[in-house]
Amino acid sequence: MSKTASKAASKTHNNDKNTSAASPHYLMWFRRDLRLHDNTALTALCEKAATDNAQVSAVFFLTPKQWQAHDTSLAQVDHIARTLPILAKTLQDQLNITLIVHSAPSFADCVDVLTTLCQKNHISCIMANHEYEGNEIDRDEQLTKQLAKDDIEFVRWHDQCILPPQSITTNDDTMYQVFTPFYKKWRHTVDVGDIQLHDAPAVKDNDDIDVHLSKTSAHTVKEIERLCKNTVKDYQKTLQDAEALQHIDSVEQLKHARDTYPAGEKAACQQLERFIAEDINDYDVGRDVPSLHATSQLSAYLTIGTISPRLCYLQAHKAQEKLHGNDGDNEDINRWVSELSWRDFYRHVLVDKPELIRHQAYKDDTDKRINWSYGDEDFKAWCTGNTGVPLVDAAMRSLNTTGFMHNRLRMVTAMFLTKDLLIDWRWGERYFMQQLIDGDFASNNGGWQWSASTGTDSAPYFRIMNPFSQGKTHDPDAIFIKTWLPELKDVPNSTLHSEEKLRKALGKGGKFASLDYPLPMVEHKKARELAIAEFKK
Repeated sequence: MSKTASKAASKTHNNDKNTSAASPHYLMWFRRDLRLHDNTALTALCEKAATDNAQVSAVFFLTPKQWQAHDTSLAQVDHIARTLPILAKTLQDQLNITLIVHSAPSFADCVDVLTTLCQKNHISCIMANHEYEGNEIDRDEQLTKQLAKDDIEFVRWHDQCILPPQSITTNDDTMYQVFTPFYKKWRHTVDVGDIQLHDAPAVKDNDDIDVHLSKTSAHTVKEIERLCKNTVKDYQKTLQDAEALQHIDSVEQLKHARDTYPAGEKAACQQLERFIAEDINDYDVGRDVPSLHATSQLSAYLTIGTISPRLCYLQAHKAQEKLHGNDGDNEDINRWVSELSWRDFYRHVLVDKPELIRHQAYKDDTDKRINWSYGDEDFKAWCTGNTGVPLVDAAMRSLNTTGFMHNRLRMVTAMFLTKDLLIDWRWGERYFMQQLIDGDFASNNGGWQWSASTGTDSAPYFRIMNPFSQGKTHDPDAIFIKTWLPELKDVPNSTLHSEEKLRKALGKGGKFASLDYPLPMVEHKKARELAIAEFKK
């Protein structure tokens, strides 16, 4: 491991090594890092095992009740489930390590199972990569206390970010509140730094290892496939029974997600290669056109860790050098790298402000002054894509069907909910998490609070996106709108992009009055004035 990576480790307990005739036994705990290449904890553990002549096992926990409590989407649970059998096979084939998949409904169950697993199998060291959300931190702290009783080491590594939290700070050693200065320092640090990728060495003499766990645990690839499919099936049924989600066709959503996001590390790396080769040079403009597939489509893979963010940065850096050497710059590539930096930024903010995980706004005073609305019918209209605002409705119906939403549309729909309807951003934040295949708390929370003007470096409250002009600018030919709102296929584009014309066309006596599509539920100009007045209080 590099010196940088070594410094990133956070040992939660130091112990004397066991001194027995038998080989030491170590455990890799996979979480949101479902890959072999450039997996910081996995590399460190395998290198330690090579030095200590130790055996290595690996474990992953399916936690359906915890996922449900965290509003994890069905598409994401399915993506994890599809990835695990692939991970198990490559882990065995390339590193000679067996992956055990165990169903433990909650994080508390994980702590108990891991403690028992270590005791029964004489495991003296567990390694994992850091997770930064509150329940995850509480779980890890509880496990640390449990393992300490048996003098077992628990080592965590920073792996989710390109640069770990608290490594980019102001001159006063505090967290940046604004992205631009954070990005400048972050970019300088990664560009001049020694960002390295790591590959774990295969474990020798690991063939005869026999890990004792529950009878319900899955050890073989086929057993893992069966357990994962059953978990997804049960999770799907739970969501289908939820009254608030009756408008979601979960079968169709899963089909789209599976077609769009093939599972596994190899598929993720192939997608990165395709993006670098075909789309990154048009990213700065193409990323804002929802009818194009010009974004990287890597967020779902980054969220569950089937690709390393460092690999993404280094591949972009190589593309930059190939195009310009040391004498030029490519704005498209720079723009995509800045998106990787935003991902780091929101994780750094979460570590600095852990209260965000408990529904508190970054600008808490502003949030508390707003008289947020909690109208169920208005919220339902937004969720189901029946607001009468074409770009908003197309975006929401696309989300409900595919489990994904284009980033420009995330801003437009979020700002419509929080500014035009003045509905509490927490409602929208939760709904996105329930649907998005790439749902990630830090980025999702950061984006929603940006739109609601309650977050770090958020949009000024008086800058409120007009969803009609956004449609005219980013979907001028209404390709995206008419794809998801086929009932509007005959309506002229100029009408769809004008609230006044659309109201007239859909209203009584209008040319399209017979269409099964609602009038805009609010008048944007008036809604904007009300929102500004509310924030000025």
